[in-house]
Amino acid sequence: MRRFIPIAVAGIALVLAAPASTATSTVQIKSTGFVPATVTINQGDSVTWTNTDTKDHQVVSNGGAFASAILNPGKTYTHAFASGGTYHYHDGLHPSLKGTITVKGAPPQVTLAVSAPVVKFGAQVTLAGAVNNKRTGETVTLAALPFGQTTKQVVATLQTTSGGAFSFSLAPQLNTTYQAQWKGAESSVGVQVQPTIKLPFVSRSGYFHFYVTAGQSFAGRFVLLQRFTVARTWINVRRLQLGQQSGRIMGMKFVRSVIPRGRWSIRIYMPASEMPGGYIDSWSGTQPVVKR
Repeated sequence: MRRFIPIAVAGIALVLAAPASTATSTVQIKSTGFVPATVTINQGDSVTWTNTDTKDHQVVSNGGAFASAILNPGKTYTHAFASGGTYHYHDGLHPSLKGTITVKGAPPQVTLAVSAPVVKFGAQVTLAGAVNNKRTGETVTLAALPFGQTTKQVVATLQTTSGGAFSFSLAPQLNTTYQAQWKGAESSVGVQVQPTIKLPFVSRSGYFHFYVTAGQSFAGRFVLLQRFTVARTWINVRRLQLGQQSGRIMGMKFVRSVIPRGRWSIRIYMPASEMPGGYIDSWSGTQPVVKR
């Protein structure tokens, strides 16, 4: 019996890449202004300002991201840009001189993970991930593609929190592929669902009443009464058909008639072959039975 049957979802690759090379762009500071006044670089690159004037100058970011010391004629200042964005700056000593650095960031990437890849029907899972710009307030869309459907359904629209993280809890009704979408980037995970099978302790009247619960009826389908052996394996004892309420009453006398003498644990197992589409095999908890 298999507890986990993979769903086809987007693969996850671990890529080991060599550090990307960086570049340095140069800007001259003249009496008439910064030359060039507009520079476009990649994330991780640097800009070096050189004072080619006869007067002192100072490079100051409008937003406070960087600032040089006062640059005497012939002096330079270099700043590396670790984050994408547009940076406006000016000359702290001559405010009318202005410039702009545009930094092209890394391509958008979003991650998605699930707290449990297999759950019992009715149980919740948490989907969590992050966007690679690590900013707060980014909009991430979570979509679901349940088994048997061809169109994804939006289940949540989230705003990222500290570090670009997000999370959302839900209870899948059947095998489902979930996808996080952000700025054209996507990441997917799969969750598989087992019907919940309850096998309460034998009643005072001497009967077990077990039942199967999921998003649909299991009436008429078959389950297996199993016994745990001294070899620590489960073996099939009897095939049983479920009634109209997806359950069945089973007497203690009947159970004792189909097991050998001794103290045993029993359970109800429903194989994948008896499952409708969208569910994987499942089993109940155990109950003790003694035959003298």
